[in-house]
Amino acid sequence: MITSNTLYEKIIGLLADNHVDYKLFSHKEALTYEDLAAVQKETGFFGTEMKCMVLKAGEKIIVYVTLQGKRVNFDVVKEKLAVKKVRLVTPEELKEYFGAQPGCAYPFGFADHYDIYVDPGIYEQEWLLFSPLLPTKTVQVRGVDLKKVFAALENNVQEVTDFNLQ
Repeated sequence: MITSNTLYEKIIGLLADNHVDYKLFSHKEALTYEDLAAVQKETGFFGTEMKCMVLKAGEKIIVYVTLQGKRVNFDVVKEKLAVKKVRLVTPEELKEYFGAQPGCAYPFGFADHYDIYVDPGIYEQEWLLFSPLLPTKTVQVRGVDLKKVFAALENNVQEVTDFNLQ
């Protein structure tokens, strides 16, 4: 079984191995965007929060990476992936397949058989924030640098511009 610490180290390793400009912050537990806003004030990190959504599309589990505040158009996702049903994974599924709890889904570092769909708008952000699995850690990373990480992954990574509601 892969431990949380092993997954965390893999996520940070992917950033380092791809020469990404990032900063790592430790803070009290933050599981919601409201919690994150409070710890941002306390610790001083800044940026746009990345939204990492783990979805069950038909029988397949996928990850969709976009920006906080964006709403997913599930009808478009169903159409693009040619499935009848799309939903968020349950907290139990998130824990089982990704070792994460709600609020701590992460954009990369999980098993290679999960496809990743990326909103290219993330690359336009000067600084992005995301949880590297642990609710007491936040990564601040340059948006443009994430292209290098996604390009280096064994996962099938696709940019999508139409998964969000307009």
